[in-house]
Amino acid sequence: MKRILSAVVFLPVFYYLVRLPPRFFGLLMAATCVLALLEIYRLAEGRGIRCHRAAGALLALATLYSFFDPRLPLAVPLVAGLVAVPLLSLLGRRPLEESLGSDAVTVFAALFLGTLLGYQVRLRGLGEELGGDLIFFLFLVVWGGDAAAYYVGSLLGKHPLTPRVSPRKTVEGAAAGVAAGVLAALLARVWFFQQLRPSDCVLAGALLGVAGILGDLVESMWKRGSGVKDSASLVPGHGGILDRCDSLLFGGPILYYYFLFWMR
Repeated sequence: MKRILSAVVFLPVFYYLVRLPPRFFGLLMAATCVLALLEIYRLAEGRGIRCHRAAGALLALATLYSFFDPRLPLAVPLVAGLVAVPLLSLLGRRPLEESLGSDAVTVFAALFLGTLLGYQVRLRGLGEELGGDLIFFLFLVVWGGDAAAYYVGSLLGKHPLTPRVSPRKTVEGAAAGVAAGVLAALLARVWFFQQLRPSDCVLAGALLGVAGILGDLVESMWKRGSGVKDSASLVPGHGGILDRCDSLLFGGPILYYYFLFWMR
């Protein structure tokens, strides 16, 4: 019930933000990026790795902004982060044995989220109407597949997909997630995205369904390694922000390049 109530509250707000000019969606992604980043840093702290939180947040936001403003090449925040974060450890007072793990996780997590969420910002920037349609398509397909994988896996799942990472995720749930991704893509074609060809619905829907499963498994791997069930408890029934956006992370770049090279 908490999952449904959270969706009822969030979806109208999300729809409104996407239909506003792209900069407002960029602000939503910036908030998502920082909150998810802090959740990753908390997972790392569960294994004794203290990250440079402020520096990581600045690096993630600069990386994200490079996808919004072409005047800032991605190489600039990349080089700045690779240089600045180790210098913080060098000039700080933390024990030297912490420096490698701290620097590595700080930079990786910031670039991971800033880059992958940045593709959603870039998708939204492809046009007032087209960009919004692409974002709705991404979320509908990925979240539709995610919901199908969860409920079918819970009811009918018998064969674990990755027992070492997440024993509750099943082959049956994963198959249902990919199939639901294709069906959601076909629904989007009828509902609001008539530019899609049937072949786009099948191929893009399947690719995004698989991407959603892989993104979810990556986060599950990190959580299991840290010994926690959810990345946080910010969203009732869903865990943290990272728990909500994990399945979308790999889908952004896949949909962007699919659109760039095939759909357009």
